[in-house]
Amino acid sequence: MTELRRSLPPGPRLPALVQTLMWAAAPVRFGKSCLRRYGPLFTARILGFGDVVYVCAPDGIRRILRDDAGSFGAAAANEPIKFVVGRHSLLMSDGAQHTSRRKELMPPLHGDNVAAYVEVMVSIVEQEIRQWPAGHTVRLLDCFQRVTLEVMIRAVFGITDSSRLDRLRVLVPRLLDINPLIILLPAVRRQFGGFGPWARFQRLLREVDGIIYAEIADRRANPVDNGRDVLSILLARQQNDEELRDHLVTLLAVGQETTATQLAWFFERVLRAPGALDQVSGAGPKVLDAAIHEAIRTRPATLDVGRIATQPWTYDGWTFPAGTMFAVSLGLLHLSADLYPGPETYSIGRFFPAEPPSAHFLPFGGGTHRCLGASLAMVEMRTIIGAILRHVRLDLVRTAPEAVAPKGPMLVPRRGAEAVVTENRLLAGRA
Repeated sequence: MTELRRSLPPGPRLPALVQTLMWAAAPVRFGKSCLRRYGPLFTARILGFGDVVYVCAPDGIRRILRDDAGSFGAAAANEPIKFVVGRHSLLMSDGAQHTSRRKELMPPLHGDNVAAYVEVMVSIVEQEIRQWPAGHTVRLLDCFQRVTLEVMIRAVFGITDSSRLDRLRVLVPRLLDINPLIILLPAVRRQFGGFGPWARFQRLLREVDGIIYAEIADRRANPVDNGRDVLSILLARQQNDEELRDHLVTLLAVGQETTATQLAWFFERVLRAPGALDQVSGAGPKVLDAAIHEAIRTRPATLDVGRIATQPWTYDGWTFPAGTMFAVSLGLLHLSADLYPGPETYSIGRFFPAEPPSAHFLPFGGGTHRCLGASLAMVEMRTIIGAILRHVRLDLVRTAPEAVAPKGPMLVPRRGAEAVVTENRLLAGRA
């Protein structure tokens, strides 16, 4: 019988401040170096979180997210962002409460409701493409952030008031660009006489909240018949204003920028992989999905999901006490050389015609906390990519791959996924 150990798995011995700086500046490089040296179970020391046990192997991830999910809390791990998403957020619940909230939110984010958004998505991305003349260099990340935000506030929120739309276009990118210090260090969350990152963030949040509450009040006073947007459907279920606000802000916080980042990485990867652009152009949905999944595997928008043990848990010969913080590293799982030979190489063939085992690829997490917006995100990516491939030909600005740069919780292309437009059939047709 394996002897159970009660200390934590090995990891870097560097001071917590040094590890935190390495983790914040280059999280993928830091994680991969630890994975190579210590294996798929290691401990890092991160300021604001303390000792964090990384789990990167399929069996450990499966147990935390699914088999032993009752022994872990997601809400406690998400506590650092509660001041953004609110206490009613799906991210701030576990157990029966989480199941109930998920049941309320699921209908507008699946099936026919998502299909109803496609026409609006196409209109939005084509409007963006019309700003891309041939010979023009575009930062695709910036473009996709505009497109996905527009999809969110028009198709998902159903906001049509032009003044609110214009203001949200300005405010939301600022809101999501959260200074990491106010997430990592609660002591920084002080007003300091109205100056500093916390005071600036609070002013932004109050203005965004004011727009959302005004929209909710208008929609209660003037209901939209058979509205298919998320807000209309939730209003019909008679949720209170604070719950509605928290659900909408959560969708913004976890959906809009993640999808924009993943779209940028898709084109950054496809343009650099020999033959990949021709393979996806005009391809069927299975090939396009394979190409999207391979982009997510090689360049994830985020690296880990957090869980905190709510009771003692035993794994791989270790016994972890209640309160242990775990980083379930889906990003490092997907970059494992044992599972994906030559993991840095982009190859659509990894997902088509055959897909890897489901335990080896979890793009939207797993278990009861699997990303609720996964269906919406995939439809949005297919629609936006498809529209661009139909109308535009893109080429590289430079051949060297773009480095991964952390931007808050996001892992973005350092140069914003730059590309040059070599042909734009939308503009040619208009001429």
